Amino acid sequence: MLIDEIINNLKENEFLNSSLLTKSNKNRVYYAVRQPDGNIKVVLPFIFKNENFLKLSEYIDGIEGSTQRVIEEIKKEIIKKKRFLPLAGYFGRIYKALYEPLTVVNCDLNLGYDLWRVDNYNYIEKDKIYLLLRMIFKEKDAKSIANQINNLCIELNEFIKNIPINLLIEEAKNIINQKYLRNLLDNLNLVCFIGNNSKPARKYTEVRKHYRIAGPKEVNIPFECPEELEPIEIELKYGKRVKGLGIKKKEIFIITGRNAQGKTTLLQAIESGMDDHLIGDGREYIITTKSLSKASTGSMEMCGQDISLFFQKLPPGLKGSPKSVYGTASGSMYMAYQIQRAIKNKIKVILIDEDNSAVNLLVSGVLSKWFEGVKSLSEIIMEDREKLGDSSFIIVTSSLDLLTALGDRAIYLENHKAHYLDLDYFREVLGKFYLELAAKIFNLKNR
Repeated sequence: MLIDEIINNLKENEFLNSSLLTKSNKNRVYYAVRQPDGNIKVVLPFIFKNENFLKLSEYIDGIEGSTQRVIEEIKKEIIKKKRFLPLAGYFGRIYKALYEPLTVVNCDLNLGYDLWRVDNYNYIEKDKIYLLLRMIFKEKDAKSIANQINNLCIELNEFIKNIPINLLIEEAKNIINQKYLRNLLDNLNLVCFIGNNSKPARKYTEVRKHYRIAGPKEVNIPFECPEELEPIEIELKYGKRVKGLGIKKKEIFIITGRNAQGKTTLLQAIESGMDDHLIGDGREYIITTKSLSKASTGSMEMCGQDISLFFQKLPPGLKGSPKSVYGTASGSMYMAYQIQRAIKNKIKVILIDEDNSAVNLLVSGVLSKWFEGVKSLSEIIMEDREKLGDSSFIIVTSSLDLLTALGDRAIYLENHKAHYLDLDYFREVLGKFYLELAAKIFNLKNR
């Protein structure tokens, strides 16, 4: 096989990680395969040594940040100086994932699995960095490919040795600070912290299509906590204080505003606060508990699920009872199940976006009260708040004024900037609006 021939020609390569070249790892960790464009893709593990890495031992809890920074520095060199071209597939259209920048360090979802990033094969340990290199070669014979790999390793080794260690230390501290703040949330009675100057807006690419792994936009309006919400200041482990908005346990926090003002983007950034980010990502100090759930509309086959918090009776076509439902759930039932399950599992924060929701589950209407036997989230907040348990809710609304009025605290986004929404005043205005609307409706009878 070609990979065996290549390895045989790399016997003198001091960087090759021979310990991983086992039968069980063949065609999984290391391989050579022809690509659709005729080029040869070669994947092999290497070890590069740098005694300066020993200075990272004091920051071991953030070592993955240092590793990712090394990888990103190599990518920068690829993109800006057109070096290490086999690692970029010579910039072929189908090889973007090989060199695409990535500013997410730790993420609990398997997103961007094809991107070069920190994992079990890319890490720093003591004075060594272990890297799994994915390389593309136009040559087809093993000897030529091996010669290029040798040259590439020599260049890479020299480049890695010259990466400033202080840059890697700062990234390790950055990751440690994020983990420290996330661990601090409980003691601060918070489920989320949004640091001032955070930049939530994302730029999507062909290989980074999900907001959790997308990079920052060039134009990005920094978040600033309105003073009326009493921003809190937190001292981090490594000599930095951050100030921003703390969202509290058991709180119903509302994010509202007109269309296209960044409400969903901010909610997505809050969810991304479960991840750790490199310096420059913009979300380094948006920190969220990992005990998080999203509730949205959808459909599923119910096999004994409990939706009795919201449904007092079942519509035709479903079997069982609200406590044990069987059949195909509607969008509102699916969402009800998600919320009820999160509350039962004592999830600390539940995210809801009006745009992705079954609106009839969030607010009640006259017809829904007549026919459906559904208790909306708004009604539960007003009448049975204790049934929401210890969960916080962060809810994005635009047109659901009643739900907004039932929040504990709120912001509205205007020109992508956060402003304080005085809910006492909002409720007063809303009450007058409803009375005026009611008068107009009653007057329709006299036309």
